[in-house]
Amino acid sequence: MKQLDSYIGKGVVWAFFAVVFILLGLDYVLTFIEQVKRISEFYTISNLLEVLLLRLPSKFAEYIPIASLIGTLVGLGALASTSELTVIRAAGIPIWRIGWSAIKPILIISLIGVGISEFIAPNADQRANLIENLKKQQTSDNIISGGVWIRSEEKYIFIGAADQKGTLYNVKVFNSKNQTLQSTQIAKTAQYKTADEWTLNQVTNTQFLADKIESNNTNFESLTMTFKPEHLYLATQEPEALSLSQSISYQNYLEGQDLNTSRYELEFWTKALRPVASIALVLIALSSVFGPLRSSTMGSRIFSGVMIGIIFQNGLNLFGRMSLAADFSPLLGVLIPIAICLAIGTLQLKRAK
Repeated sequence: MKQLDSYIGKGVVWAFFAVVFILLGLDYVLTFIEQVKRISEFYTISNLLEVLLLRLPSKFAEYIPIASLIGTLVGLGALASTSELTVIRAAGIPIWRIGWSAIKPILIISLIGVGISEFIAPNADQRANLIENLKKQQTSDNIISGGVWIRSEEKYIFIGAADQKGTLYNVKVFNSKNQTLQSTQIAKTAQYKTADEWTLNQVTNTQFLADKIESNNTNFESLTMTFKPEHLYLATQEPEALSLSQSISYQNYLEGQDLNTSRYELEFWTKALRPVASIALVLIALSSVFGPLRSSTMGSRIFSGVMIGIIFQNGLNLFGRMSLAADFSPLLGVLIPIAICLAIGTLQLKRAK
């Protein structure tokens, strides 16, 4: 059985990496074409290429379920085309045992993908986001886009970007009293000092007086803000850029503030359940190889795999967004399409026996 596992596993793994290489290449090229219009004096082509390269680890982890589906169809389909699967079946090997030989390497790759989503992809994605935000905000000193807004007492604070060292970039503080704007502070960067104290660097102060506006520049200013650096850093990141542990940490913080955590829950369960989604799609592929696609050409199998993958991804997005709109558990929104695939694959395999 070890020889069978090795033989089938190698075929599936090689097909998986061929598919994921093609998917990543297409994604890279198409995204480059889409984003090239953003090239400017500040956001150069080298910046764009670096950002796209940094996002490859998260794209790899994201494509694992679909690549598992198409890779299994291609790998086992090649064996079916040469009648090797027929010989294996004639030797008394049941379908479930052949399926297990295909599932094992995919399961290992999926678990590696979870590790990438936890330890590699978040750092790379967050670095890419920092580059994008900083370059975009260099186009104008007064631009307010991206970033995050927070409120501390009667201060409304915009943070353009943040890094893991606790440095905030493009900080704009709007001081109000009785819902009237009193003054603004615009700083290039800000660093955490101690307790609730922050230091603003290269600050432009503007005072809105009754009869005039006064403005001056200083190198340093103090800012009282009751937020920890790690929470501000996570707040500036998109939910999909967070690792599983960062997502849990930030969800706990939001719950403590009585804020909605649904978007972060959705991204957490989407990443955490990718191994289960991969297995569900492998079952679909197995049921197709031993069922309706048994005598199909390689092109038909690839086309079928692409279509099933698109349907699955759209279903995942649909039920995920529905969970946010209809206010039911994001876990359920992720599980529904996976459960449907598991059920269809299992039933089709039973019929193929």
